[in-house]
Amino acid sequence: MMTRLFLLFLATCFLAGTFNSCNKETIQSENSSAEVSDESVIRLLSNFTDAYSSFQNGKLLKSGQKIDLDSVIWYIDGAINYNYASGEFSFGKFHKDTVYVEVALDPNMKAMIEDVLKLYGESLQLIGSKYYAISGENRKFVMATVSDAGTLPNGKRKLKIATLTGTGFPVSGNFGPDENYKYNRGALYNCDGIPSSGAPEVFELMLSDHFNTTPPTGCRVFYYGTESALEIHYESHRLNTTLTNYLDYKIFAASDNVLPITNVTECLEYDQDGSGIHEMQFYLDYLIDFVNQWLDQPGNSGTNRKWFAGSNIISKSEVNDFNEKGIWHVPTLLLKKRGYSCEQVDPIELPTN
Repeated sequence: MMTRLFLLFLATCFLAGTFNSCNKETIQSENSSAEVSDESVIRLLSNFTDAYSSFQNGKLLKSGQKIDLDSVIWYIDGAINYNYASGEFSFGKFHKDTVYVEVALDPNMKAMIEDVLKLYGESLQLIGSKYYAISGENRKFVMATVSDAGTLPNGKRKLKIATLTGTGFPVSGNFGPDENYKYNRGALYNCDGIPSSGAPEVFELMLSDHFNTTPPTGCRVFYYGTESALEIHYESHRLNTTLTNYLDYKIFAASDNVLPITNVTECLEYDQDGSGIHEMQFYLDYLIDFVNQWLDQPGNSGTNRKWFAGSNIISKSEVNDFNEKGIWHVPTLLLKKRGYSCEQVDPIELPTN
């Protein structure tokens, strides 16, 4: 839970005139309240941003106030996304990076506010260095996710910051009969030897494009808060009790004990074995259905509601004790709370040094 000490500290600074503006007027959309960022979230993140700006300018005196680790993570995660991310665009390629920072904690797992502001600045510098190292048309910073990565010596904690950057432009529409993709993540070519991403990366892009949210006029989308990760295993989603081919699963999977794994088996294409469908569309439709099932849960509503924020689909292969080979996908669906920043259409540029 976010500590109230930080709010009290901001209010004290405001009353004392330490910095000029602790509160910013939030422009709310007239759309349904379920799709509009909670006013208190905007206010908290605006206050944190103001505090950081004042801290940078040397206007913030030592306060002695502390906040707990959960609050540290919430504020850094939220402020990065609130100020710098654009979650409403679709892309032709995703770039995933990870940086790590350290936060000093007292025995009660609390951090000095001044240290948190320094940590936020350090995080921006590290993220910016990764972001500007990416080349590509239509580059935009999509999202950051901050999480606890474990203990370090001398009372410190390691924080992991995973970032997502998009480049290029999406190709809309269904999969065509001439399209095909290798099953494995990291593939450089399709089944015909033409340069192409692997099926998992294509699924990630298509899921993002499908659930891409158009914000109210003059606003942009950002994600914040604790991330929920739903990992889906193909064994739990069989369509037929008697396996005849790998379309008997809602998630891509193939095994030598059903049919031999060959270059054809590793290819996701149209009308394989006379199926009359495109396998990419078959699996994508089920991935979309998995997301919708999660979003439609009764408990996922109101101020607790989370939205699809991305995915991570890995490919695996192994040979069992019977010398049977298996290849399959393990999709992880990522969900976070969603907000609309209506104070500026475009995000602030990440720092360059």
